[in-house]
Amino acid sequence: MPSILDLGTGKVGSNSHPLHPATVHLPIAFLLLASLLDMLAFTTLCSPLFVIHLTNALGPLFPTATPAAVTYHLSLFSYASTVLGTLTAFPAITSGVVELYTMVSARGLDLADPVVKTTLIHAGVNDVAVLGAVYNVVSKWKHVAFAPEAGNFLVSSGVLAGIGYAAFLGGGLVYEHGVGVQRMGRGKQEREQKQTLERSKAGKDL
Repeated sequence: MPSILDLGTGKVGSNSHPLHPATVHLPIAFLLLASLLDMLAFTTLCSPLFVIHLTNALGPLFPTATPAAVTYHLSLFSYASTVLGTLTAFPAITSGVVELYTMVSARGLDLADPVVKTTLIHAGVNDVAVLGAVYNVVSKWKHVAFAPEAGNFLVSSGVLAGIGYAAFLGGGLVYEHGVGVQRMGRGKQEREQKQTLERSKAGKDL
């Protein structure tokens, strides 16, 4: 029976892949989309000229669209995407916490370690962004047609920047520092064999 740590890190049966990378795609996509739609919806509320131009641009796809309908659907789809992004963020956060716990257990909470420091920043920025999304869900629930206000626009701008930056840091952890890459299973064996061959070759060259 696998433990909670095993489940959180993807050690289930013959699977040896980290679980966290598989859980982040949906919240990233939903929250980025929600932020962009929220900012567009607020802009249409503030600028009649902008919503007219946007309605005309959407005319070939939606010939019966009106400025009011465009604003309404932008607000509606933004709210739905925010809800979905918030819900799908919980598996990503949970698996991320388990990965962080495993890392700290192995390396210690050394802020001088660039991997640990980057991981903590990555986690913190993501958590703040998700809290911002939760704020938008709660606050816009009371608004007519879930229409965004100035505060929602500012929060969505922060969520957009935060999610993008956190995703950039997450990519760096994997591709630059190799976090979670080939840490288990046959991948680890292949890496160790390669290192052994390289050391053997280096010894012969000497």
